Amino acid sequence: MEQRIIELETKLAFQEAAMQTMSDELAAHREQIAMLKQWAEHLQQQLATVQSGSMGAPDKEPPPPHY
Repeated sequence: MEQRIIELETKLAFQEAAMQTMSDELAAHREQIAMLKQWAEHLQQQLATVQSGSMGAPDKEPPPPHY
């Protein structure tokens, strides 16, 4: 009976360690996802600025002087 309890305690300890590792990984992934979302939003803003700013559609721009 005591051997069985020891085995169960050992399994529990390994499971707790595995759960802690997974929790740490999940937290790191959430952090990375938040950073990537901010980066994507920043890139979208830059793209919108470029599209609405000096770079218009090529057919609306006058031809270069050498034409």
